[in-house]
Amino acid sequence: MAEGTKIFFLSPGPKYNLEHVFSNRCEMLSRDFHGTVLTAGPKSQRVRYGRIDIHCIAENKPRSLKSTLGFLVLGFRYLYRARKHGKPYDLFITYDPLKTGLLGAILCRIFDVKLVTEVNGDYTDDTIYMDIDNPIKRRLKKFSMVNVERYVLKRADGIKVLYDDQVESFKPFPRNPFIARFQDFVDANRFVNLGENKIVLIAGYPFWVKGVDVLIEAFKIVSPNYPEWKLKILGHYPNQEFLEQYIQGHPKIFHHPPVDPDFMPEHIGSCGIFVLASRTEAMGRVLLESMAAGKPRIGARVGGIPTVIEDGEDGLLFEKASSVDLAEKLELLMGDSSLRKKLGEKARDRYLREFQPDYYFDLLSRFYKECLKEKKVDES
Repeated sequence: MAEGTKIFFLSPGPKYNLEHVFSNRCEMLSRDFHGTVLTAGPKSQRVRYGRIDIHCIAENKPRSLKSTLGFLVLGFRYLYRARKHGKPYDLFITYDPLKTGLLGAILCRIFDVKLVTEVNGDYTDDTIYMDIDNPIKRRLKKFSMVNVERYVLKRADGIKVLYDDQVESFKPFPRNPFIARFQDFVDANRFVNLGENKIVLIAGYPFWVKGVDVLIEAFKIVSPNYPEWKLKILGHYPNQEFLEQYIQGHPKIFHHPPVDPDFMPEHIGSCGIFVLASRTEAMGRVLLESMAAGKPRIGARVGGIPTVIEDGEDGLLFEKASSVDLAEKLELLMGDSSLRKKLGEKARDRYLREFQPDYYFDLLSRFYKECLKEKKVDES
């Protein structure tokens, strides 16, 4: 087999289970590509899946300076050795246009490699920074992230977005990059319908970004009419006192600690309704997982959520940050088991039709190949 296109993928940590995160993805990528993934996790590891080598550096503290420097040094070493031995990388791919994107832009400039960046959030949205208490730090954080994103996007040869207009505010792009919109890789085939418990489930963090307060308020509105239903808040919430201030001892609302990804199919597969109440969201992988499990879903009408929920067809949408509107959608589903069943079945059908891993990798392969094409010079 010819080696084909050689890629380098820079993926931030921490990654706790390399096999869960990378094995299926790399095996499928190996159909058309070979190369290296550089990531970080709790311990140093080197593994290989298909034709992709995974190099995981030790990162004791998430998003630490140590891992950033490690990415830069190792990235330089990989690209230098590849060029020295006459087998340079064709594409350098970054998970985001922020830290990994900046490192990628620097290394691609040095080694003349094409840069591709994924955009997995809306970093211009003030909601992203709501959990930073200090207003000066909040403004500085947004200023730095938006300007790093602008710098990276203007140097990219390819940009993958999750919804239309996600990078519109950064145009024009001087390099005329190839831009494609399609979902992230989510292998949700382990998610199946395990029956229905009368539980409304939300999974994720941070508190404000995921709209947990909006869902709590909405659930309190409808709970007296549906006493058999409970609200489960699943995720990492280090400030339990803050969370409890919003729950206010409500007997039907409880917090479940975060779980290993291997246990998520059980939680999603057994819930009655899945909700993603985010104030900002590029897509939400949990919406694909709950789709695969055949669950009725409610999502905020924001960002990329409407690309994976067709309102009234395979789920319901509510207006961003409106607990009243969300309460109406909850009441609609809580009181109608046939509607829950219908929306869940339609969601499952759509997952099988549009979001299978094979379909994703066909799109990804075409995207990478388009990014490699030489741009035509406008001679007019």
